[in-house]
Amino acid sequence: MDPCFLPPEIWRNIFRFATFTATSLNVMDWDRSRRNAALSYQSTLPTKKALTLVSRKFREMSLDYVFELVQIFNRHNAQRLLDTIREHTTYSSTGSSPAKLIKYIIVVPGAEEDSDLSLNEVWMKIFPFCTKLAGFATGWKSAERGPNGEKIDLSALMASIPSSITTLEWHRTLSPRSFHSLRKHAALRNLRVSNLLPMSPEDHDVIIPFITHLDVCIPMRNVPVSWWDLPSVSHLTLEWPERRHYKRLIGKSKDTIRSLYLAEPCRSKSNDFPWIVAKMPNLETFCYDIVLAGNEPTTFPSSWLGVGYHASLTHIYLFCRGGGWDPAKRSFSEVRDSFSRHLQPLMTGHLTPLTVSIIDTHVVFGQGDFHEDGYEYASKQRFFDDLSASLSSPDVQCIVK
Repeated sequence: MDPCFLPPEIWRNIFRFATFTATSLNVMDWDRSRRNAALSYQSTLPTKKALTLVSRKFREMSLDYVFELVQIFNRHNAQRLLDTIREHTTYSSTGSSPAKLIKYIIVVPGAEEDSDLSLNEVWMKIFPFCTKLAGFATGWKSAERGPNGEKIDLSALMASIPSSITTLEWHRTLSPRSFHSLRKHAALRNLRVSNLLPMSPEDHDVIIPFITHLDVCIPMRNVPVSWWDLPSVSHLTLEWPERRHYKRLIGKSKDTIRSLYLAEPCRSKSNDFPWIVAKMPNLETFCYDIVLAGNEPTTFPSSWLGVGYHASLTHIYLFCRGGGWDPAKRSFSEVRDSFSRHLQPLMTGHLTPLTVSIIDTHVVFGQGDFHEDGYEYASKQRFFDDLSASLSSPDVQCIVK
């Protein structure tokens, strides 16, 4: 096949579309569905491989996308990558080294016999070659042990991460003070973290001046984050329930925060919502999960009315999660009334025009039988549109999808 009949720029756009891999490293507005990047990564590998086999010109143009995202499962994979990089690198130039093409690295720690220490040493040798690295993610592991079973200090690995990264996802056991090394990472904007070790006095003065998106995940050893100084943070995703930690973190960043996502609201007291939102005078977007268990979504008390009184709040997103819809609640009117009860405090108390989006409602539609209401499976979008119209009011627009 002769690719010359189209300009290379068009082919590269086609390759980009065909091989794009959405992960938590390259999606700015983090969604919980992006936390498992392996499926999306694996799905694009056949296409990437096929492009390199079409012709020499296709191979040359497609290499940028073949090496753009690298996923490593063990030390053997990492060592092969290091050897490949070294084979194509001279003392004066990276030459044709794939390292200059790597933008995202995802490490999925396994249960292999290699020690964690040896794998970390390989990464510290790889990083200096990756001059265009934009994102690095390392998965969760229950223990960090050396060849003799000793605990491993990961601070050197953290310090070796290239300053070019814009996104860091860290789920390995680590002392919070190790994040001191990120202070000078001027390009870093997105940080997702969990599994931190308990605090010590040295953990209280961590300053990360440039991040704008912070996602604090379970396991629930992330209390130290609430002590950090994050002057630029504008987007928060939180999974811990303790009021005192909300208060400490939000108190430091209340004027810069524009969006908040409470990923596990069932862990919090629902009457905390108005208090949390009120602390952020410039909040524009509020997101939270609702658990579909039993007869309807979680019903919040009347104190939740305060959420709608926020002067700058314009968007609320509800993500349908969990349990499952009661099979007995299958009619359109019952679904509508259930969501209406949940939203009622917002519909009656708000200061500015408000848009409420209910996301992942397929959880409801997929578990129900709405044939008697005229909704076959192929009518799912019409079901969502009708539900949107029935929940909306003149001042509050509801969008169900």
